[in-house]
Formats: sequence, C-alpha cells, structure tokens
Amino acid sequence: MALRQLIQTQSAGDIMVLELASSVSSLADHNILNELDGIREQRRCMGCSKLIVDLAEAPFFGSSLLELIRVLWNDISRQGGRLVICNPSPVGREVLEVAKFHQIWPIMESREEAFMALSVPPNVANWPDTLKDLLARYERGAGELSAAVAGFPSMQLKTPAPPGAWSVLQIVCHLSDFEIVYADRMKRVVAEDNPTMLSGDPDLFAAKLAYEQRDVREELELIASVRRQVARILRTLKSSDFDRTGQHSTDGPVSLLVLLQRVTGHITHHLKFIEGKAESLRGAESAGLRV
Repeated sequence: MALRQLIQTQSAGDIMVLELASSVSSLADHNILNELDGIREQRRCMGCSKLIVDLAEAPFFGSSLLELIRVLWNDISRQGGRLVICNPSPVGREVLEVAKFHQIWPIMESREEAFMALSVPPNVANWPDTLKDLLARYERGAGELSAAVAGFPSMQLKTPAPPGAWSVLQIVCHLSDFEIVYADRMKRVVAEDNPTMLSGDPDLFAAKLAYEQRDVREELELIASVRRQVARILRTLKSSDFDRTGQHSTDGPVSLLVLLQRVTGHITHHLKFIEGKAESLRGAESAGLRV
C-alpha cells in the first residue's frame, strides 16, 4: 500500500482501490489534485484497468475530488476499463446525483459490492476479446452520452441546429425510445426460441411520443439504467449464446451479437451529431446570433 498525505491506494489484480485518509476534510479538498499525477503513474505501473473509489472516510467532499475521479475515469475509459464508487455518505450521494455522476459511475453501498460489480464471471473470462470489448463499449455509452449533453444550457437542448434538424433533446429521446426497443429484443432472444421482433419508425416515434415535453435528465437516467440491467443479464451468458437469433420483421434473422453491435453503435452514431450541434451553436453565439 502506498500512503500519501490524503489518499491511500491498493490493488487487487487489475483493480485499483482509492480511499481517502481519515484526516481529509472539506478544507483539504483543494490539495487532493496535487496527488493526481502520482496516482495516474501508479495505476499505469500496476496495469489496473478498473478503479474503485471508496468514500467511507469522506462524508463531505468538494469539486477537487470529483475532478480527480473524472480525470482517472477518462484515463480508464479510453482503455475500456470501468470505475465504481462505494460507501458514499447520504450527503456524498446527493452531491454525486445532483452532478449527474451516478449516470456515469455506478454507486455501491459497500466495497464488497464494488468488487463484485467489477469482477469477471468465469463465463465472461472465456469470451473472445472482441465480445468483451463490445460489452465494455455498450456499458460506456450512457456515460459518454451524458457527458456530451452536459455541455448544453437547458434552452439550447431544444434548439434545432442546424434549423430543421432534430434538437439535442429529440436525439436523446430517440436514443431512449430505441434503447428500450433493443433491450426488449435482446431479452427475448435470450429467453425465447427465435422470437419475432417488430421494426419501429423513428419519425413516427418523434411525432407521436411528446419529444418536446420530455425531460432530458429522465431520458439519460433511463438509458443508463437499461444498459446496467441488460449488461448484468448478458454477463451471465456463454459466448455461444450470442449466436441465438430472432426474426426481425424487415431484416429477417438477426443474432443477439448483431443486436448488441447495433445498439452499442447507436449512441456512437448520434454523438457526432450532438458534437456538431455544439459547434454550430458556439459558432452562432460567436457571431452574435440568438440561439
């Protein structure tokens, strides 16, 4: 165990654990970032692709700790790794939820639960690397979407940019609606023998399902929750189970693997449009136009 002034680290296999020293208070929070470079270097040396942040000794914390966690998560997510937070106080949980970080990082009640969330079941250990990577990208998608949307002021979420295109809110509602559709398809392919899967019309959904009245936070939370649930189910399967198929009403036979590939790529596909909207709105603001 490496002891720093404010943060202790330890590792177990490919999992690194961070816990704050009992002396940490809100007054010391700004000093936490001084330890970031050392933690990043130690994680690289350990080869840890997963991280647990234990907040048992941090009933109160500020923006510096959140920034440290965010930077470490960026490092790990680029490697396909995962980050879990555990043991938050009621106040700490509220801070994480107000900042919407619970949509990105799972929050567990104990360190034991955190280790279980990051552990690899024996059947998953036998999956091909391409399938492991696909599930990791599927799990990261909700956090990447939340991060992309977080940069928009609330009024701009409903602004079509360019004019005539879908707004960010409409894109998120579209993703949320079809997240549920794909979750249902995957569950039924797992549970049923060659089930029928009906196609859906995105334009009809957008026209009839109150996209302008919906709340972007609810939609993001729904996507994150659905992906956590479905990923938990998928991790119980053998790799051969991903060859199971259903009958799509227009595409014919579609395997569980293809369904997972399609829904994983769905958010990735729309992220570039959200990023393009951000650039368009920034350009309009710099030109002095009202948006």
